[in-house]
Amino acid sequence: MTSSHSSPRPLDLPAQSSVCGQKLALLAVVLLPVFVLFKRVPAEIAVGVTVLTALFIAIRHRDFSWLAQAWVYAAAALSILLLLLSPFSINPGNSALSAILAFRWPVFAAALIWFWSRQPQLLVWFERVMVGLIAFIVLDTFWQYATGWDVFGYPPASDIRLTGPFDKMLVGTFTDRIWFIGLAVVWFALRRRNALMALMVIAAFSAVGALFLFLTGERAALLTYLLGSGLVVLGIIIHYRQWRMPLIGLIAVFGVAAAGAAMTQQDMVKRSFDSTVQTIRHLDETVYGLNFMTAFAEFKEHPWTGVGAREFKAYCDTHMPAYSARYDAMGFQGAVIHPHNFYTGMLAEGGVFSFLALVAMVVLLFARLIRDSLQQGNPMQAYFGSAVLLTTFWPLQSTMEYFNGWTAAVIWLGVAWALARARLPC
Repeated sequence: MTSSHSSPRPLDLPAQSSVCGQKLALLAVVLLPVFVLFKRVPAEIAVGVTVLTALFIAIRHRDFSWLAQAWVYAAAALSILLLLLSPFSINPGNSALSAILAFRWPVFAAALIWFWSRQPQLLVWFERVMVGLIAFIVLDTFWQYATGWDVFGYPPASDIRLTGPFDKMLVGTFTDRIWFIGLAVVWFALRRRNALMALMVIAAFSAVGALFLFLTGERAALLTYLLGSGLVVLGIIIHYRQWRMPLIGLIAVFGVAAAGAAMTQQDMVKRSFDSTVQTIRHLDETVYGLNFMTAFAEFKEHPWTGVGAREFKAYCDTHMPAYSARYDAMGFQGAVIHPHNFYTGMLAEGGVFSFLALVAMVVLLFARLIRDSLQQGNPMQAYFGSAVLLTTFWPLQSTMEYFNGWTAAVIWLGVAWALARARLPC
């Protein structure tokens, strides 16, 4: 097995040995973000094909160096721990299967990093497609807001919740997790020509993004977007000192413009800001607070083994009637399906050691991203990539489920881009 720290080398793939292979590889890269973003079944198929292709090539060439990364080891340790703990679950078979299948997401990301770092032109095409998709989603969502229908005929979910080109309330959550990919592509493309122009464009794009996420009505997505945007601004302030004042001025101008447009939507303001403040102040009276309390209660009952992967709801409904009744009182049929936080969820379902494995995986992801970015002399990628990671792994937020297939595909697609781009000169 070769070292994972060696520089990218050409890989003997069909895409390099024939024109047909190159075209197939390009088509796969173009279709990948489309499949992953818009439908559950195509997303699962895209992930499965990517993983199987990588494993086939690795077996054929006896080269598994792409898996020899510390964060992959941590992800494997997490799945192994959950598998070993599955006999203690109230549903051992389901927990064991969930533990095994969860490892396909890190393998999916590692495979994409392997492909892209050795065929950088494919990564460039992926980025172009991603920018186009982000633009389409934003324009389509604005169109839905203005007309009441998106281009596929989807209506808004409610007066204060938009769906854009999705048939569920996912547009803000999914776009938040890919937004900084598009922002980075625009920044690096324009920076080579004119740094001031790059600043002006990404400041304008950031204002549009804030308005977009505000209008979707998805509070968690808006908050993590602002967190990621602040990280990118910090990077520019640190590494482009001559543009500090222009950047601050641009942020102020576009911020005032976006805030002015947003203030015309009082219902949105009440949901996105007023209700967020009230939720934080009275967290114990909300479903978010109940999720946290239930997760910690399950953890305290089984601190070493957890209640089993994907068994948060089942355990609460069958073993914690007082908490289940509180969910009923809020209009749910028993507990929600998962705790809506990666970290409290892992404490509840996997116990303390699974929690530590998850934290180790996240820390190692950030460490690899930052190290590779600095080694390539491209520190701004550390900020853009970290913004992508923070939209998912920021601990103080309500998040998607670690084991959920469709949402996990979107998450690990972003992880793959962040680490692959960090390995390459920009």
